[in-house]
Amino acid sequence: HLSSKRLHQFCLTGGEQEVFIPLAGPSSGMYRLEIELKRGHNLAVRDRQGTSDPYVKFKLAGKEVFRSKTIHKNLNPVWDEKTTLIVDSLREPVYVKVFDYDFGLQDDFMGSAFLYLESLEQQRTIPVTLVLKDPQHPSQDLGSLELAVTLTPKDSPTEERRDSTQQQSACLSELHRKPQLWRGIVSIALIEGQNLTPMDPNGLSDPYVKFRLGPQKYRSKTVPKTLSPQWREQFDLHVYEETGGVLEITVWDRDTGRRDDFLGRSVALCDFVLGRSPSTSSLQDSCSAHP
Repeated sequence: HLSSKRLHQFCLTGGEQEVFIPLAGPSSGMYRLEIELKRGHNLAVRDRQGTSDPYVKFKLAGKEVFRSKTIHKNLNPVWDEKTTLIVDSLREPVYVKVFDYDFGLQDDFMGSAFLYLESLEQQRTIPVTLVLKDPQHPSQDLGSLELAVTLTPKDSPTEERRDSTQQQSACLSELHRKPQLWRGIVSIALIEGQNLTPMDPNGLSDPYVKFRLGPQKYRSKTVPKTLSPQWREQFDLHVYEETGGVLEITVWDRDTGRRDDFLGRSVALCDFVLGRSPSTSSLQDSCSAHP
């Protein structure tokens, strides 16, 4: 029985995120803006080890509309992440900022740039390179970001064909059909486990953790031969449901050549945890769980 075992301090924070943003000034029609964050080149060093843990924020009209995952210890990260925004004016540029994630500390600024929508050719995918700058030190070389951007008027034939195709395809998930409707970010820091159950003949386990929030999944690294693992991983999940959704956490013992052993399970309601400080989750045994 694992009710007394604990998976220690996974931090859940987040807030309301509006992705449909009415912009000030005359409207020039509705547009679908698809952004693919591909990679970074020669980003700034912010850690003592001579590297950084970069992630990217996109803002529109002062509101955060997308945040990428964190790539650890890499100055040339590859994200390959996509987001879709609905805008009603091209006059407001997208503000892009890069940060170095620092656990327990304020994240370090790594540079910023503007994506100007008025200059984009419409109805085709355009490769864009954003040169990162620090407004306080404009002469510094902070590297660049590589994007692929597609801007399409909502009433264009291309957009109508896209909408028709999406309506006819029953195989598309809700996440893919409505990528612009996420309402918040759950930022999770997986710190450590304590007193986990031994499952191997040596009296230890090789634990890893799986997270599920709606259609999104995350799996931690495996820490071999320990009952008190130290993961120290950070990642983000998006909240799509109006009610916040349920975050499911399961812990497993990695076994080579046979099915992994189940160590325990916990759940958290995201509408309750948004904005909450770091917490501890108790694991409960479940015979019906599968890796």
